[in-house]
Amino acid sequence: MRAIISREMVEKGGLGPGEVAAKMGVTPAAVTQYIKGVRGGDSVSMVNRSKRARKILLELTYELAREEIDMVVVLRKLCEACNCVRSERLICELCQNSLPRIDSRKCDICTR
Repeated sequence: MRAIISREMVEKGGLGPGEVAAKMGVTPAAVTQYIKGVRGGDSVSMVNRSKRARKILLELTYELAREEIDMVVVLRKLCEACNCVRSERLICELCQNSLPRIDSRKCDICTR
């Protein structure tokens, strides 16, 4: 999610990596890696498969880009995005790739 937000803030919001890093609480190097796809590449592909999650992250991006950030709105949108990714079971593929011992037929973490 950070990768998508970073890219949006730089490419469409016109902010520099340093500004984005300060707003997101990460380093400028991390933002640069998100933009280049070094970090978060698999996650970006996963989240981009959901129109709903993408919309929520764009709303979150606009909130972070504002001069006066409402952290309650930011946290709500972040929770909404996570719930969307879980409810649409998008994260299951990432879990299966990184934790192959999990039997996806028995896992109900995302649907709780």
